[in-house]
Amino acid sequence: MVSFCELCGKHTEVSKKVIIEKSIMSVCLSCSKRGKPVESNSISKNIGSPKVTNPVGYLSPKPTSGPQQGSKNLYARKIRPAPRIKPPPLKKINWVDELILDPEFPSLIRNARSKKGLTHEQLGQKINEKVTLIKKIETGSIRPDEILAKKLERFLGITLFINPNEENVEE
Repeated sequence: MVSFCELCGKHTEVSKKVIIEKSIMSVCLSCSKRGKPVESNSISKNIGSPKVTNPVGYLSPKPTSGPQQGSKNLYARKIRPAPRIKPPPLKKINWVDELILDPEFPSLIRNARSKKGLTHEQLGQKINEKVTLIKKIETGSIRPDEILAKKLERFLGITLFINPNEENVEE
C-alpha cells in the first residue's frame, strides 16, 4: 500500500507512527527519526485510560470539570490593575490679585544692581541664574516669573510688585 509521509510528503511503502510536537503522525522511515515512536497497541490502550503519556514521558492528570481544591495553575497570572500615576504637584504661585509687576521693573533692577556695584555675571552667580536671563530682564525683553522676581527683590532690596489701586489713590 502506497501512502504519503505527513511530514515531507514523499510516497512511501512503509510508514511509521511517531509523536512530533504532541501530534501523532504517519511518516516515512527517514522522517521517523524526528519524532518519538508510538506503538500501535499503546494508542488503543490510552484511548480509554484516565491518564495519557505525553511525548516527553510525563503523566498528565485526568481532565476534570471544574477547579480543583488546593491546586495552583503555575501559568495563571493574577491580573492587577495598572497603578495610577499621579501628576506631579503643581507649584502654587501665591499671586494676590491686587499685586502686579511694576512696569518700570527693568530700570529698578538695573539701578539696584549698579548701586551694589555688581556686574551681570556677579548677580547671576549670587542668585544662581543665567547671565543672559538677567540681561534680558534688565532690557525688558522678558518679564521675570514670580520666583525670580522674589529672588531679585530679596537680594537687591527692592520692591517689584505694586498694588495698582494704591497708585490711583496717590494721584
